[in-house]
Amino acid sequence: MRNKYYPSFSQHNSYIKSQTLRVGKTTNQLKQTHIHSLKTLTKPQYHNFLTQFLTHLLELPGDNLSYAHHVFDQIPNCKNQFVWTALIRANVMHSHFSQSIDLYAKMQRTGVSPSGFTFSSVLNACARLPAISQGNQIHKRLVQSGFLGNKIVQTALLDMYAKFGCVLDARYLFDMMGEKQKDVVAWTAMICGYTKLGMMDDAQRLFETMRERNVVSWSAMVAGYAHCGKMKEARDLFDEMLEKNPVTWVAMISGYGKCGDVNEARRVFDQIEMRDASCWAAIVACYAQNAYAREAIEMYKAMREEKVMINEVAMVGAVSACTQLGDIEMATTLHRHVEEGCWDKTVFVSNALINMHAKCGCMELAWREFDRMKERDVISYSTMITALGEHGESQKALDLFIKMLKEGIKPNQVTFIGVLNACSSGGLVEEGCQHFELMTQNFDIQPLTEHLTCMVDLLGRAGQLEKTYDFMMKHVGALDAGIWGALLGACKVHSNTELGEIAAKRLFKIEPDNTGNYVLLANTYASMGKWDDAERIRKIMNERGMRKSVGCSWIPSLRQT
Repeated sequence: MRNKYYPSFSQHNSYIKSQTLRVGKTTNQLKQTHIHSLKTLTKPQYHNFLTQFLTHLLELPGDNLSYAHHVFDQIPNCKNQFVWTALIRANVMHSHFSQSIDLYAKMQRTGVSPSGFTFSSVLNACARLPAISQGNQIHKRLVQSGFLGNKIVQTALLDMYAKFGCVLDARYLFDMMGEKQKDVVAWTAMICGYTKLGMMDDAQRLFETMRERNVVSWSAMVAGYAHCGKMKEARDLFDEMLEKNPVTWVAMISGYGKCGDVNEARRVFDQIEMRDASCWAAIVACYAQNAYAREAIEMYKAMREEKVMINEVAMVGAVSACTQLGDIEMATTLHRHVEEGCWDKTVFVSNALINMHAKCGCMELAWREFDRMKERDVISYSTMITALGEHGESQKALDLFIKMLKEGIKPNQVTFIGVLNACSSGGLVEEGCQHFELMTQNFDIQPLTEHLTCMVDLLGRAGQLEKTYDFMMKHVGALDAGIWGALLGACKVHSNTELGEIAAKRLFKIEPDNTGNYVLLANTYASMGKWDDAERIRKIMNERGMRKSVGCSWIPSLRQT
């Protein structure tokens, strides 16, 4: 008979497990406890133990979500509100936003009532995706459950609508909140909503009204002005800030970069005492975006020397700069760095690599990068189609376009520039006309001057000059010097002085000082033996003091430094 003063074997085991949970510092230690409890506890005791075990597991540092979900699935028909909320919140903290929303839906179906913390966590997940439809549904559930008056929930709901860009809904919630409920988080969320849409006047009025400001609200204002290109306003606030963080430094560098003020961007960068990876990446991107390719590469090299982590922005900036230079040796180096990198290669990096390899003439490497991509977007296909067209692989470009459509990826204006250019370089007149009609009729894309230039070049090369002119007259409002120049060039090749004169007169009005247009018209006359007309054009050039430009050749990758 068991002594009433001593615990039973099961009670003893439960005590041991609770003590082990308290001292478990790592996932491996908890796994050992898990295995031991599975062997020694009865089913009811084991299920109770898992609830406590899961809570402790989620408190450990690191991403233990896969294991946590495995443990959670072993708890039959879990009704513990705290466990559901802890798991939802953990998913949000590790940026698994879709999973947290799915968990919330499952929680509802199980019949477990959410708490205020549950609502705030899942609203945060909706805001970050964004998941507008789910967010609206949760808002309705909030009204029914009576949690709408909860300060934390109200702020999360306000933040969600602000991140959605629904500033009217966000402002309605903000105005409905009592003054005591409006903390600095709520004020900042509303300001961020305005700055995201570039509504800086509204943001500024709210910012001036704030009783308490933090570094986030200051950063939101600086970044908002910088993003809108209002660098004077951004600089004024930036100089007032007592505490500057990486967000503000990056915003200033990027803002000056967008405005083309590279020197000022560099001055901001040089002021930073503790530069993190985002600051370095911003200056690399700034140089690359403004065609300071060599400076971008040098800054990238400095990052590696300083052992700064190379993030996606920095890598894309360096690859873009290398593409501008056409530097094959550097392209090989960057490709090796990406392959050696410890971070996941994103679609943006792969797209940049495809473009770099193609511009450097390494189509085999461009294809290899394209084939290795797990996911491809419209930029991936557009870049590859354009590259194939530029390298004379017209049919392959069109075949890839068909594959793109079969995969359900909608082409954009850039895609069709690549497609039409491929048709032009390959002399595929019928296919070019079909794809132009597909673009305008099926996809309702208005043609840009680049599309029109491709079509004029395509029809002109084929000698269909009358059809070319008729096509141009249908889009007369969008014709520029490049398009008229393409027609004039085709007239020279096919010895059509009548249309050549029409094109030349248009060009003389658009570009009166462009010597090339006069030379091209003179050569057109000469090609048909009309020497008097050719001499007349050259005489006009002499009277106006115009001289033919001296030809030159420059291969960037061989340029002496």
